[in-house]
Amino acid sequence: MSGGEKKTSWPEVVGMLVEEAEKVIRKDMPEANIVVLASGSPVTLDHGSDRVRIFVDTVVEAPRAELDHAGGKSSWPEVVGMSVKEAKEVILKEKPDAIIEVLTPGEGMTKDFQPNRVRILIDTVAETPVVG
Repeated sequence: MSGGEKKTSWPEVVGMLVEEAEKVIRKDMPEANIVVLASGSPVTLDHGSDRVRIFVDTVVEAPRAELDHAGGKSSWPEVVGMSVKEAKEVILKEKPDAIIEVLTPGEGMTKDFQPNRVRILIDTVAETPVVG
């Protein structure tokens, strides 16, 4: 890039963990307001000159059901590395009554108890982050 031009997209971070992607983006744009979202999340159409959205879509930790009194499956280590869509298909096939929550890094979790809840934690960049 020539002097004065700001970088506005980071295709090189696709496939990285969010923490590493944030470092790369901040090196080029220290003032970036980085927002991490699950891939496919609805977004506003306004333009933020310092906003960079990072969309993530890869399971990084084995999802677990909060409780299963019936003795059914309650953990899915086999979905680590899959996309959210693929992981949901596997979980719902084995636990059709699951209430699935998808969480991104740093996103808060409620402490309430829901016996059918399965939380999927995702943390790998799925799309090229761009300014806007």
